[in-house]
Amino acid sequence: MPDIGYIAGAADGWLNIRREPGAAVVAVPQYLSVDITENRQGREYFSVREGPYRGQACSVIAGNLKFGDPGYRTGARLEFSPSRQVLSFAGGQVKAITDASNPIPAGNHPIQIPDFPHDLGAGYLSQSRFAKTWFYLGRGNAVPGRNDRYLHTGRVSAGCVTVDPSGWTTLYQYLILCRNNDGYSMGSIAVLR
Repeated sequence: MPDIGYIAGAADGWLNIRREPGAAVVAVPQYLSVDITENRQGREYFSVREGPYRGQACSVIAGNLKFGDPGYRTGARLEFSPSRQVLSFAGGQVKAITDASNPIPAGNHPIQIPDFPHDLGAGYLSQSRFAKTWFYLGRGNAVPGRNDRYLHTGRVSAGCVTVDPSGWTTLYQYLILCRNNDGYSMGSIAVLR
């Protein structure tokens, strides 16, 4: 029977893993839950329990998986007020914006487990080492140009919920351990009118 564990992650919150069989390398976020199946020849083998690669067999260089529960919390409940430019969460408040001409629609949106490192966040790495971690606000997978609203850091918004870089690390550290226990989402965000 496999042991339940999680991805330790690198300093930026991501870890490159290899999908098995084969050699396709993908990045996954820290604290991603996995079933650890074996350790051989310097590699740890596991099955992903949640997120975009849920159910897939993978491996990683030994030492990058940890056993047990990293301290998961219940699903996050965030609230974003575009008019006040404030995002509230259990850990406090941060400044956030959306594009006034293309705002994120009002209502409740699921917050997905991060899908991949977003290079558009690289310009903010000096303010938060987690700047390339974005959280998709929707169901299924994001489709560029059609349904690709994210919660991310930055100073310019194209219709996402864009958090001021000075508050991103605090929000990230709170959100990355939240889970809805559905294998895909970390909670929800209520966007006010």
